[in-house]
Amino acid sequence: MKIQCPDCDQEFDVAEDFLGKNVECGACDHLFRVNDDHVITEKKRFYPGEKKGTGLSKFGDRAPVKPSEVAFVPASYQSDVDPELVGPPRPRRTIAVFGGIFLMVTVVVIFLLGGGKEGPLRDIETPNRYVVCGFSALIGSALLIYGAARNRWLGVMVAVVLSLILMFMPTLFPGNPISSFIKPIDSNLQFKEEVKNEIQKESVGDYLIRIGYDPVEEALFVHPRTTVVGIYIRNADYSVQSKIAAYLYHATGGHSREVLFPRGDNGQAAMILLVEQRKSIEEIATLCERFGQVVRTEQDLRLLEVYVDSSATSEPDPEKLNNPDDPDYEFLNLSVLKSFDPEGHLETAKRLSKSKPKALRVDITEQLAEMLPSSYTDLQLAIIEALKTWAEPSSDIGGALLEASKKLHAQGRVSPVTMELLIRHKVDGCGAILMDLWNKDPARWSDYLLRLGAGAELVILPEIEKMESGRIVKASEILGKVGTKHSVDFLTKLIADSKVDAKKAKSLQAAIDEIKKRS
Repeated sequence: MKIQCPDCDQEFDVAEDFLGKNVECGACDHLFRVNDDHVITEKKRFYPGEKKGTGLSKFGDRAPVKPSEVAFVPASYQSDVDPELVGPPRPRRTIAVFGGIFLMVTVVVIFLLGGGKEGPLRDIETPNRYVVCGFSALIGSALLIYGAARNRWLGVMVAVVLSLILMFMPTLFPGNPISSFIKPIDSNLQFKEEVKNEIQKESVGDYLIRIGYDPVEEALFVHPRTTVVGIYIRNADYSVQSKIAAYLYHATGGHSREVLFPRGDNGQAAMILLVEQRKSIEEIATLCERFGQVVRTEQDLRLLEVYVDSSATSEPDPEKLNNPDDPDYEFLNLSVLKSFDPEGHLETAKRLSKSKPKALRVDITEQLAEMLPSSYTDLQLAIIEALKTWAEPSSDIGGALLEASKKLHAQGRVSPVTMELLIRHKVDGCGAILMDLWNKDPARWSDYLLRLGAGAELVILPEIEKMESGRIVKASEILGKVGTKHSVDFLTKLIADSKVDAKKAKSLQAAIDEIKKRS
């Protein structure tokens, strides 16, 4: 309990046993007996907001307000919530959305780029195109709808739009038209050769219906008449038809890709459509004589009919064809070179470039040289590789080689082997090609100018005045090694006339000094 000194009012905490006893104040030393008057009664505690007495209520501004009751609403939770709808999207669904869109857009792009009559998809018939687009639309839509779990309606709408675009592609880019009476080719069918002279007497209309003239007629509405030629071939299975079509494409300059339309009930006929042609129909007829006999020519209809010679389409024994030790190796490869198969030509040229010449060296060299100018680029490069092996120094290949080199140069495809062969056979006119190559890449072609010998100064000197300093340094090095007195006189006059600056003159003078040392 707590007591208070009556003299100094100092308060002390003491035990209840002190009640009734005499004590001495620790502050003022006053002696007194502890009784109830000295005990301090604890005051009643009040908290913020409480009033200490009823008499204080009169100081309030207003009567106490009874607190209103709070209307609590019980919370309700759904028991069937899909966590995939409220959580972050799963990676597999995101991948599915992008995969579906990518699949359908890719098929649309493929049709836009290659779905035309001359594109890579030209051999796919219209029903098959619908199958491809329908399958792509089905798979793509399924992936798209599966991935769009949070916004299913948006996924469905996008899938429908892309599917409609997909299914419109075969309508926009139909397959090559084939008459309805044509039956599909049976791969197990044993073909029989048509009788060469069997030409039925029929009207022109019936004839055009029988051969399926529709593609040619459609092309005549799109292209100038003189640039369209249709070739109806008989007595050839599909593999031979493809080889003939490829041959005609390359032989006519490759201006526009050929289109092949199978014809006939037994698969032994086809219509080949050539457009954007620069050759006349007579020239194309001459090309066709390489694999058969032209039995009908219709100038007004821009149509040729060719009966394919079976002997021209027969293939040699592959084992003998690829065995350099076989006695018939050179003869068989020469026969392939004389055929009309462009792919066979390319493979044979590559094969010959790796084999050692024997008995038919001259014949094969002449055949390669004959083919060289009119061949397509890759075949020209392969033939040049073969000529490097087969052509003798005395072989007359200069004209064909130069003509092919000019075409390759125009395409930027001149190979070092090409230039080496030109220099080896001393072909007039190769210096101009070599100089142009050297101007573009001196480091690569400087050695070939050196191999040209004194002929190098004939192509360097006319251009040396216009060269920049770096080129003149390299040109001076070449002239110093192969130049003659003609170079000395030309360069001396160039320096004396002050047509070049001091730095260039120094390089040219070094070339003059080097030539004089060699003389």
